[in-house]
Amino acid sequence: MKKRSIYCLLVLIASIASFSLNAAVEEPAEHAAVKHAIEQSIGWAIEKDFEAMYCLWADDLLHFWLFSDSVVVGLEAMKKHSEQWRDPDFRGTRFEFRDLRIVFSRTGEVAWYSCYLDDCYSFKGKDSCLKNVFQTGVLEKRDGRWQHALMHGSYPVDKIPEAYVRRFYSGLFEKEKSK
Repeated sequence: MKKRSIYCLLVLIASIASFSLNAAVEEPAEHAAVKHAIEQSIGWAIEKDFEAMYCLWADDLLHFWLFSDSVVVGLEAMKKHSEQWRDPDFRGTRFEFRDLRIVFSRTGEVAWYSCYLDDCYSFKGKDSCLKNVFQTGVLEKRDGRWQHALMHGSYPVDKIPEAYVRRFYSGLFEKEKSK
């Protein structure tokens, strides 16, 4: 009976501790901070605030965005990769996240998310938009700041925009016809 009482007490303590951790994770302030970091990972381009963008990335980040030449590992590599956006003819114009889903780890120090994103920009006076990109990512709270450790953007194979299919795959179809 004594062992059972001790076991029940331990289960009760573990339940209370687990509830406390989960309650901390659900804090609206943390959710808002993660949401802001996600939004600014794209939104920085409107003001072209590179320093603000760099603060959003962890030193050991992994970034993969749509094309194979966008694989970036580490903050220093991201700084080099981002030089292309310094062009005065480039400017972010608007963005929209839809179906943003944020989930926190039990400790509340890690959050992962998924959403559909429209990322719109202007280059040399021509407006363009990456629409319905499926974006996922992982953020970790480091030194009191939420930072991206991973960001990935892709199109589901059945949703690849026609312009990309024509640009990257037209040669495949031409080869099939010539056989």
